[in-house]
Amino acid sequence: MNNIIFTKATVFRNLKDYKFVPKLEEEKKDEIVDKLSSALKGKLSALNLSTANGKVVESLKINRLFNSNYQTIFVSEKDNLSISLFNEEHLNIVSTSIGYDKTTSKKVLELANFLANKITFSYNDQYGYLMSNLNNIGTGIKLECLIALPALAKIGKIDQIKRNVRQLGYQLKDVKNSVDTFTLSTICNLGFTENEICKEFDKMVSKLQDLEIESAKMYDVANHDELLDDCSRSVAILNSANLMNYSELEGHIKNLRLGLNLGLTNIALDKINSLQQLCINRDSEFISKSEMLNLAKKVKEILKK
Repeated sequence: MNNIIFTKATVFRNLKDYKFVPKLEEEKKDEIVDKLSSALKGKLSALNLSTANGKVVESLKINRLFNSNYQTIFVSEKDNLSISLFNEEHLNIVSTSIGYDKTTSKKVLELANFLANKITFSYNDQYGYLMSNLNNIGTGIKLECLIALPALAKIGKIDQIKRNVRQLGYQLKDVKNSVDTFTLSTICNLGFTENEICKEFDKMVSKLQDLEIESAKMYDVANHDELLDDCSRSVAILNSANLMNYSELEGHIKNLRLGLNLGLTNIALDKINSLQQLCINRDSEFISKSEMLNLAKKVKEILKK
């Protein structure tokens, strides 16, 4: 799928007989960590964020593998898989991937089922897994993907798309510092099975991808020469520029995605996604000359791989 930049799946769980996070005492947190350490031995490793190597922590942040102020997380050495503690719920089991990868949801569900055989989770026969956040009640799974929709943005259809997906139980949110990149996510999972949620999310992602391609083709009918010129110029500039800021890079990425959907460029999708990741991970739009030099260098390195 040419327009899917990033995929994330999260399974939330709370342990039985422990208060929800807002009321949970520190000594009880320690008990939960001890139980997890025992259950995950040989499968995931405990990592103390306060003493861990800075590059390791930065890599986890870039890959969206934790979102917690608690100092301990559990990580897999070979997979993009982690468990963050005491954020929304006791456990956030997270898997991420570049592009669209259905195995992200499979990984988190398999780990959740593995833990269920060793730890008793808070569960109700009528409502499913119990959570402090009502949106997580039920299966406790949340699916997300980062999707670029430049053609739909160009023809002014984004607001309509947002309303339509909301009616179907999803949310399409703007991404900071971008005019045509969005986060698609599930909202509620009560009353559905994990497989149903995953299959319906796949359908929604495919539908948005199809709408983007249809919109790109419609836009191309009246603007082919301009689109081809924009795409060609973007390829040339990305391969040769010595100075670049994020706004310029994002504009070129937009042209590359349109060009990929229309067969106007042969730059591989994984390279385009890597360029997009540079924009997503930026701290600020305002960067110095040395940072602009470094960004242009990183862009050329990605394209030459």
